[in-house]
Amino acid sequence: MKRADELKGKEVIDNSGKKVGEIRDVVCDSESNKVKSLVITGGETAKIGLGDKKIVSYTNVDSIGEKVILKWSYPKFIEKNF
Repeated sequence: MKRADELKGKEVIDNSGKKVGEIRDVVCDSESNKVKSLVITGGETAKIGLGDKKIVSYTNVDSIGEKVILKWSYPKFIEKNF
């Protein structure tokens, strides 16, 4: 698993290739010290009025490389819009 600091700023895309945004913050479980959720800002969803900040469970991440790729297409994976 990647360190939380390494994830911040990475571009996030869904499995259809649509840009969801960039990782602004990472929520970790205080007991296990594992990543629990990603806080994502920007992306196409902000442009259509669905909120600029989204929380995505780390279980919805398919792969991490140069970009973070999610398992689902938007908006299925969103836990909460702000």
